[in-house]
Formats: sequence, C-alpha cells, structure tokens
Amino acid sequence: MGVMSHRFSALHRVAAALLVVSLLTAACGAGDDEVSAGLTTTTTTTATAATTIDSVTATSTSIAVTTTTTTTTVRPPEPFETFVATIKSGYQILEPHVEPDGESDRLQLEFEIYNPTYFGNPLVLMVTDRTADGQWLKVQIPVRPNGTEGWIPAEHAVLSSHFVRAAVNLTDRVVKVWDGDDLIAETGAVIGTANRPTPVGLFFVNDLVEKWPSSAYGPYVLSLSGFSESLEEFAGGLPVIAIHGTNRPELIGGAHSNGCIRVPNDVVIFLAENVPMGTPVDIYA
Repeated sequence: MGVMSHRFSALHRVAAALLVVSLLTAACGAGDDEVSAGLTTTTTTTATAATTIDSVTATSTSIAVTTTTTTTTVRPPEPFETFVATIKSGYQILEPHVEPDGESDRLQLEFEIYNPTYFGNPLVLMVTDRTADGQWLKVQIPVRPNGTEGWIPAEHAVLSSHFVRAAVNLTDRVVKVWDGDDLIAETGAVIGTANRPTPVGLFFVNDLVEKWPSSAYGPYVLSLSGFSESLEEFAGGLPVIAIHGTNRPELIGGAHSNGCIRVPNDVVIFLAENVPMGTPVDIYA
C-alpha cells in the first residue's frame, strides 16, 4: 500500500500543476487572437477530467488534463492594405516556386533577382496572396513578362504592410497617390509616346534611386516592377519603367517619354519621402 499511496500522491501533484498552468494561461489571455505580421494565432485551452482506478482498493481518483491547441491562419487585408515582403539578408538570390510547395518546380525567370538590389537596397516584393497557414507568400516579381508571380517561403522574408497606393491615368496624364482614404498627391505627368507607350497593369515600387535635381530624371527615381513592352533594351540595359522627376517641367501633361512617368521635381521629392517600397501602382488608360 505504501507504493500505491505514493503513486496517487504523485498524480495529485501532477493534477495540481496542470491546473495552475491552465489558470496562468487563462490569465495571460488564452483564447484571444494575437495579430502579428498579418497572422492570427488562436490558442484554445481545454481542461478535462481523467479517472484512474486503483486495482487493489477499487477506488477511483480524478485528475485534471489540459489540452492546448494553437492554430495560425492569415488574416485578410484591410481595405487599401498591401502586404510587403522584405527579403532577409541571408537570401541573396530569389528562388520562387511555381506552387506553394518546396517540392514544386522553380519558376523560370529571364534573369536572376538579387538581394540586395543593383542599387544596394533590400529586395522588396509586393505580396499578392498567401497560403492559409501563412507559410508561403505569393509575390509579384520584377521580371518580364510584366505581372510575373511566384511563391516564396514566408520564413525568407520580413512581412509588413501599409496603406499607400498610386494610380496613373494615361488618358488624363495624371498621377494620384493615396494613404488609405486620403489623397496625398495629385499631379500632371509626362507619359510614353505612341511608339514607346507606358505599359498598363498593376506594378509596385521596388527601388528608390537618388539622382541630382538637374538630371533628366530629376532628384529621385522610383523604380517600378514593370518593363517597356515596345523596347527590348534601353541605354544598354533593361527597359525598366519608373516614376521620376524631370529637367523639362514644361513638358508635363504631354506624351514625350520612352515609357517612364515624369512628374515635377517637388512632387517626386514628396513621393520619395512618403511612398514606401512595395506600394502598388495601377497604370491604366
């Protein structure tokens, strides 16, 4: 009986410890949703009673058993919210997959995408979708053809979000920028010529390059994820589309560029200071 009695005493101690853990967990907010980086983590703690029977004395003892289940799911974006993936420094070449699965094929790209970028900035990508568990991110990739997308492991990136978005109306030759519901910038712009038109589509700001005010690009260039669809190359390189300043402000409102969007220098300075990387830019006619 001495050994059996000791056994029941130990079980009681386990039950008491489990009950204390359950109470402490509840006190710390178990069952509440914790939202971080676009993920919702729900923790559910369930306390049940288990019964043990002493085969010698035929007496029964109940002990508390606590089961904790944690489920992580992605939360949907809020109105005007864009999720952005900043690739961690340990991943120097982007290797996107066709499907959200490490066993799926790698996406075949026209050229490799490096981190940091050519201009020395962290590689930032606009997130267009996520798996339900948040383990994979679908991102737009700045390669041709325009709008190319692929899947990357979420652990390769730091996920953030913002509410800034831009639109370029090619018919009116106007650029507008919002932060949530608030219109923060509106300006006339120069767009591409009839032979070298500005491409339409949904792109994103993927790099910021500082120039000098008197340059043909003005003081800043906000590089976009899109490319000219009428040029194979430009000035010996890829024909990347960008929003930038100008040293010919008298041309604002016309169609004079090789596909880029030129805006007044004071506007591009404002954009450089207020438009984060990953900002979606909707270009439409």
